[in-house]
Amino acid sequence: MSLDSHSVGGKTSVLLGYPDEPAGDNASALDTRIGGLPIWLNPSSPPTLGLAKCKSCSSVMTLLLQAYAALENTLYERVIYVYACKNVGCRRRPGSVRAFRGIMRDEDKMRAVAYKQKKEDERRNRKAAEAAERSRQQQAGLGNVLFGDGFGDDANPFGGPPGPSLESSARAGTTMDEVEQVSESLERTNIDDAHRPDAITQAPFEPWPPVEELESYKSWFLYVESEYLTNKAEQNINQRVEILASTSGSGNDGPDEWSALPESSSKIDSVFQNFADTVSDNPEQVVRYERKGSPLLYSKADEIGRLFINRYTGHCDNSLIPHCELCGSVRVFELQLTPYAIQVLEEGSGIDILNGMEWGTIIVGTCQNDCVPSMIDEKGVGYQEEWVGVQWEETK
Repeated sequence: MSLDSHSVGGKTSVLLGYPDEPAGDNASALDTRIGGLPIWLNPSSPPTLGLAKCKSCSSVMTLLLQAYAALENTLYERVIYVYACKNVGCRRRPGSVRAFRGIMRDEDKMRAVAYKQKKEDERRNRKAAEAAERSRQQQAGLGNVLFGDGFGDDANPFGGPPGPSLESSARAGTTMDEVEQVSESLERTNIDDAHRPDAITQAPFEPWPPVEELESYKSWFLYVESEYLTNKAEQNINQRVEILASTSGSGNDGPDEWSALPESSSKIDSVFQNFADTVSDNPEQVVRYERKGSPLLYSKADEIGRLFINRYTGHCDNSLIPHCELCGSVRVFELQLTPYAIQVLEEGSGIDILNGMEWGTIIVGTCQNDCVPSMIDEKGVGYQEEWVGVQWEETK
């Protein structure tokens, strides 16, 4: 749900993730959970450690979220990982929160689609062979009418012996190796290799330290439900949006314009209040998911708020999210973490309030094309960094 996308009958298009139960040894790569250690799509195909290092202090960051986010009509599994640096000195610094997505081809889906394509090719070949046979018989029949039986099936003076039909050639030539080739071809097409630039600079692979050296929060499985808003919350949110939209478009988008408004209806207050009203209706949510939707913004005043909110309409606009560095496509909003995640992650960890996390929301934008990562290994696994926008708690 966004500033300009509201519920119908109380239900929105957003999926909410709630803490369910502690995630133990039974967790898999395809479970959605917060905290814990990462579980890779293939244990022997981890990403380079560089994707999980803080860009400020270069230390290995801590996992906040591992979200299973498979897309419809694709032939691969897909997971999004979100990391944050625990060092207090890195707060509010670029690169202290990072995200990347991983994909792994789904062999069962690949084989099923390859088999379906094989059968479709055989059907087309059979139809072509039947049409060619009908044409040949019609021509032979015409020859018999004009010249008698001297011109039969084997009487063409210019032709050699009849060759095998297209149908028989297809059937005889189809092997399991060729089915695998079809599968690989389908994978490349489906993941969209066509958008990849000619030259890609790939950082050297950096191995991970032993598991016992990695820091982690307590891990919780998440269960997912559609978002429902009460009538009161929806009414409050709609009023905030009307205020925000009505005070946009003047061309003056600075603090002076905001301060001229009553405190209860200022742009800054309206955006934050919209966030607070929405989240308070389902207060135990830790993740909001709506690929190609709009984020629920925590503030209008910071860099991320200015990036998303159109200064003329007051509505959320994703077009200014930095484009995918790999294929050049636009990025789209996919998911965000909400403040209750901090409480769940840090509970029982011994972290005091001064040293804990202090963000309002973490927003993840991903490639609209979901382009293939620059390196896919022999197991069909690859990882690609995506865009993160952090809205921090306001400092006094």
